[in-house]
Amino acid sequence: MGQSPSSNRSKGSRRSFRSFVRRSKLNKSNLSHTFSLPPSEEYPELMNVNTATEEQLMTLPGVSRQLAQEIVRHRQMIGRFKRVDDLALVSGIGAEKLELLRPEICTNSRRQISRTSSYTYSLDSIRSSSENKLCSVNSSSVFQLQCVPGLNQELAANIVDYRNKKGPFKSLDDLIKVRGMDIVRLSSIKPHLNLELRKCESVQHLTNGHVNGWTDPSINDSLVSSEPKTPKSPHRKSLSMPNKFPITLPNGFATAPVTDILDLLSAYSHRPIVEEVFTYERDGVRCCRLASWNLHQLSVDKITNPGVREVICRTILEYKLSIIAVQDILEEPALQMICDELNSPALRRVREWRCNSHTWQSVYTGRNLGFLYERSNKHITVETALLTDEHARRIFEELTALRSKRLGVSPQAFLICNRPVILVNVQCTERLSDEDGTRLSEIADRALSCNLELAFFGEFVRWENVRSLQNCESILDQAIVTKIDTNATGQSAILCPGSIDKTNFNAHSGVIKSGLCHLAIPRGWSWGGPASPFCPIWAEFKVPD
Repeated sequence: MGQSPSSNRSKGSRRSFRSFVRRSKLNKSNLSHTFSLPPSEEYPELMNVNTATEEQLMTLPGVSRQLAQEIVRHRQMIGRFKRVDDLALVSGIGAEKLELLRPEICTNSRRQISRTSSYTYSLDSIRSSSENKLCSVNSSSVFQLQCVPGLNQELAANIVDYRNKKGPFKSLDDLIKVRGMDIVRLSSIKPHLNLELRKCESVQHLTNGHVNGWTDPSINDSLVSSEPKTPKSPHRKSLSMPNKFPITLPNGFATAPVTDILDLLSAYSHRPIVEEVFTYERDGVRCCRLASWNLHQLSVDKITNPGVREVICRTILEYKLSIIAVQDILEEPALQMICDELNSPALRRVREWRCNSHTWQSVYTGRNLGFLYERSNKHITVETALLTDEHARRIFEELTALRSKRLGVSPQAFLICNRPVILVNVQCTERLSDEDGTRLSEIADRALSCNLELAFFGEFVRWENVRSLQNCESILDQAIVTKIDTNATGQSAILCPGSIDKTNFNAHSGVIKSGLCHLAIPRGWSWGGPASPFCPIWAEFKVPD
């Protein structure tokens, strides 16, 4: 009829655990072997959430198995909880539950209690604790080292770099010589490491395709290769991946789904903290950010790589770029696929970005050039425009007709908050001829004479090409590097006819250099490559009320 005695006893024991500890101290009696309590005259010691197993966490009030698994999963992603309040970031723990847990837990070993009981370990717990293999600092790849709690991408890369320069580590204590390592972090990661010399396997298991679980060649190619290939269908736009697709890894998880692997790669591909919060206003004047990005051989196969899509979309959203001139588009559908991801995100990290209007549009203007733009948000509206002014239309037609082996030019007219502007997307392949420079300069002169708002965005390859437009001023300084790969040849620039102070550009500009790499993007025979060897650049454009 009613609840069973065992059910009542289970709930009561969880609620009264701490009072039971206090009563035991007052009675000065020894407890049974079910509990192991340290001698303390004032307070019972607390559970260390940085070392507790899944079953130990389940002895806390209000913590189910699912919540315990979330705590362990979040701890593995961040390395360790620095303070109790960090648990608020765990899915399923709200303010009320955190206050319930606060008297029971800690984040260091000074006040730790071992809450062992007569439970049986689950298979997941056995995998994550007793059977977990140590990671070798002398043979593990950056990807493997990043899976060690307490190590991020930067530290893992520094360990590998030190090992390549100095040779194998003779002692784990030698890790203190690695750039960025400190005593506290070293003591927390040492239990997970060893000095064993063995062949690195994780990258091979991810790159060897069919041998290691990738039985679908289309899925395998999309994750392993970002080189442009001829798509099976020119209209292929599907971004979805099977949730139950198995992949074999050498860490004990024999059938991990693809989505879980991608979530892990994303978790360890850290996004930057944008230094300045852009509010679409500068010195009391409304403005927006116009950008240029050479996406280097942008194809359908390349953008199908989830790491490439995540880097491109998150960079656009984080820096609040309103219009982006895109260069080196090999396949037109690839540009639309970026737009689709922004409007209907399939990737978790893109979905999580709250300041997304989901009103993105793409325009492919030909000659491997195109634009992405946000149609409307709370501050700015953007739409493509048809030019009615005769002078503006004539300039637009001259730019459209401009053809050269060394130069690709594609203009697009926009209305930014109902203010017309022509953005000229440029892609140079080599040094411009004198004739090319003269023709562009003449068009810039005509734009100045009729007070037409016009700007050149794009890939100029070298500064000699920028200087060939003698009547234009570069918004970015020549000393600024606009590429990630030092072996790549390129120079992105934004130019406006005349001087900057006589245009609607407010002289605020920048180059985005962080957050452009992802562990799902290949870098030669390794991982953690960039979405493009070239950096996106931006400039602020005033749109007065």
